[in-house]
Amino acid sequence: MKQLFAKGSVTATAVIFIFVSLLLTASYLKYSMSASVMQKYRFQETKALYLAETGINVEALPVLPKITSPVQVIGDEVPFSNVGTYSDVYCSTFIDLLGQTVFMARGKGTTHFKNTMGKPVSITREANLLMTPESFAHFMYFTESEEPGGGPGLGSYVSFGGYDELEGKVHTNGLMRMSAYGCPDFTEARVFAVQGIAYNNCNPDQWLQANDEAAARRFPPNDSRQRAIDNATYTFTADDLLFQSSGRDTLIMTEIEFVDNGFMVSQWTYQIPPIGAEGPPPTNFRWDLDTSPGGLNDRRIAFDAPWDTITGFYFTDTLFIDNEDVDGNDISNMLDDYQVGDTISVFAADPDSNKSWLGRITATSTTVSGAIFTIANIAQSFQNGFVDAEEVTLGFIASPDNSIPFNRFANYHSHPNDGSSLCDTSGLHHFDFEPPPGGPDIMSPTMFYSGDQTVIYVRNGQVRVKGTVDGQYTIVTDKDTYYRRSDDFTIWDRVWNNIWIVDDIIYEDSNTMTGEVVYGTPNRMGLFSGANIILANTAENGARNRANGDHIIVNGALLASEGSIVVHYWQNTIASSAYSGPNYANPATSLADGRGPRRNPTSSIPIYTGNSDIRGYFRFWGSMSQNKRGYMKRNAPGPYNVSPGIGYDKDYHYDYNFTDFSTPPYFPVASLEDGSVALVIKAYGEIPTNENKGSTQ
Repeated sequence: MKQLFAKGSVTATAVIFIFVSLLLTASYLKYSMSASVMQKYRFQETKALYLAETGINVEALPVLPKITSPVQVIGDEVPFSNVGTYSDVYCSTFIDLLGQTVFMARGKGTTHFKNTMGKPVSITREANLLMTPESFAHFMYFTESEEPGGGPGLGSYVSFGGYDELEGKVHTNGLMRMSAYGCPDFTEARVFAVQGIAYNNCNPDQWLQANDEAAARRFPPNDSRQRAIDNATYTFTADDLLFQSSGRDTLIMTEIEFVDNGFMVSQWTYQIPPIGAEGPPPTNFRWDLDTSPGGLNDRRIAFDAPWDTITGFYFTDTLFIDNEDVDGNDISNMLDDYQVGDTISVFAADPDSNKSWLGRITATSTTVSGAIFTIANIAQSFQNGFVDAEEVTLGFIASPDNSIPFNRFANYHSHPNDGSSLCDTSGLHHFDFEPPPGGPDIMSPTMFYSGDQTVIYVRNGQVRVKGTVDGQYTIVTDKDTYYRRSDDFTIWDRVWNNIWIVDDIIYEDSNTMTGEVVYGTPNRMGLFSGANIILANTAENGARNRANGDHIIVNGALLASEGSIVVHYWQNTIASSAYSGPNYANPATSLADGRGPRRNPTSSIPIYTGNSDIRGYFRFWGSMSQNKRGYMKRNAPGPYNVSPGIGYDKDYHYDYNFTDFSTPPYFPVASLEDGSVALVIKAYGEIPTNENKGSTQ
């Protein structure tokens, strides 16, 4: 009996074991089939995402850099290599919170397969790509041309030598030259030159990268400058006192000092010499064709004779003037200020009109309605006579005011004094017009608080900049501003709207000794000049051979649209007047303005520093772009034949925050020659959807 019971127990155990084994086998087979299906599904999902990427790469990328408005590139499904299809490829742009234009492309990819039941299934995935344009802040160094610019006494070319060390992206649209007497350190630089590289004795194999057939970038970036102006947070005007119906043209200087949580702004008036002695201000009227005082209409002016069409002259000896100007202002007292012997001019208010008469007052008289001047002709120039109601200006031609120091043409202008030549971007420029004795007369120092992204626009004027930057800023200026000379309102000239760095510009978290920028800092500074960016000759910047300070630190992205980034070498304390003073006989050949020996501090007698006005190091952390290459030092050999010379030694470093994080607000895009932009990937990924992952058909 015991044996029979034992056999039955073994049989039951075997049955249970077999049953459990069958369950395990079934579970394993079910799991294996499920894993296989899941793996197949995941594979198809990946294929769909790759197809979406393919649609972006094939269809969107060629279009994306050139779009100006949203566009659907592809709508219907496009088969690709028997793998699946892509569709719904869109391109668009938007402005992000940093003021950068972001180019976006998105597309869908779809795969088709059969499930384990043999039913067709489709899977669709969507991807998008965000790209930002290449910015000029992405270049450590950029020039439109390697020709020198910015100041007077230019040499024939500038080369890179043994004291030059650059990192990051170095680019010129021109020809890059290496010195025959020493090679730059470009081991950490990627070098690009559109018109080639003259290597001389230098070995490009030691550089990180060298491309002597690079694609050009469009410069200057005028469209970007206008976009920055259009998005300005603050606008400070400097042209309010120009071209008024009466009064001398007066320019306005702006100074910006960055402080915690914002910046201080001051503005004051100034005039560029030669400044004429006091006299009646220029006044505008309408021209009257009547040639008698009784026929003179209100707010009009007229000669006593018509313009002679045969000779092209006014044969006149009398000028009739109403006692109201073109705006209806009573100018009777001003007319009384004219004296016998004064030189006057009557000329078209439109600067493009070639109409002007110059003469001398020989007698004056007044009427109830105005004044009558008896006049003697000196010179006149007319292509056509004045027409009825044309706006014209009566101007007093003043002799220079001898009470004003350096009130001579050659101290402020490096072009011929011929009445038609104008100041150029490369020549004498000036910032040292100080506030009047009572302080700034347009805007006393005023605090402005910053937002997240601040664009400061100085309209039609120069600006002086300094301070500790706590925030993200861009300063933008116009190209140039025309004005009528104080000593002769018939002569026009222009001031270039330079940005002058008058002391350190440093981020609040940077190293105060070296200027080194913290990687990841939120601070940004952009200086976007329509003209030059100039390291001013100030005591703080090391003027007078470092007599009262030395070195200059600048953090930021610098761009000089029409000019250069240059040291203020034409104001110096070199002993030889050939290098520190102007050429009074021929101002166009001047090498300096003559005022350096009496500045920093102000001195009644000139003080010189021999052959040296070395101001220390230019410690720069950022990016610089310029139209022509500006000098940081002038010395022998060359027009300034002195040693050690004038200016700074260079200590340049790129700020990788511009490429790795963001550029200053509304800093300009580096477009290609055809107007398209080189794009840099900002972000990429799959677009999450709430749709079912697959659908049966």
